[in-house]
Amino acid sequence: MRIFNVALAIICVAIVSACTAGGEKGSPTPAPSTDSSSSTSANDIPVRPKSLDLGSVDTCKLLTEDQMKQINVLSSRSENLDLVDGKQSPACHYSNEGRYTYAVGAVTHDGVSYWLKGGGNVTTKVVKVADYGAVKIELSGGSGFDCSISVDVADGQQLMVSYIPMTTGEKDQAVLCGKAEKAAGFALATLKNLK
Repeated sequence: MRIFNVALAIICVAIVSACTAGGEKGSPTPAPSTDSSSSTSANDIPVRPKSLDLGSVDTCKLLTEDQMKQINVLSSRSENLDLVDGKQSPACHYSNEGRYTYAVGAVTHDGVSYWLKGGGNVTTKVVKVADYGAVKIELSGGSGFDCSISVDVADGQQLMVSYIPMTTGEKDQAVLCGKAEKAAGFALATLKNLK
């Protein structure tokens, strides 16, 4: 379990480092390259059908027992993570002990347009999860590391779901992103029923 926590901490630090604009003076962080079909403006994110406030949501209740079985996770653990811009957000790790984890976070200090501004080593693409606009986020130049989906649930808020393999066996980025998107769909469906 200690190795898992260390690996997860390294992954989270790498994601935050790659996704946070700035850097040391004289060493600017390259702007993200964006897919040709991706958006460069928040105006290109599809209009959400309804706002879903994340302010009081328990992220460890966003995947039901049935949904957890469908994505083959065995346990959940609450934790605050630096998901966006180095600021803490409540999150939950849904884990299949040592093989992979899903991190589900409730970001209430910045919306999905954050990912479309540039300023990090990520590739972004506007997608839809169920009937909500979302942004797919991948590390530029990397494959098999992780994939995140950030769903536009309310003004200045995003439901962020990451799929993180803990072994080197998963290399296909499309598969990783498919798993993140599936879990994001589950979490969104649960969130709709909580409100």
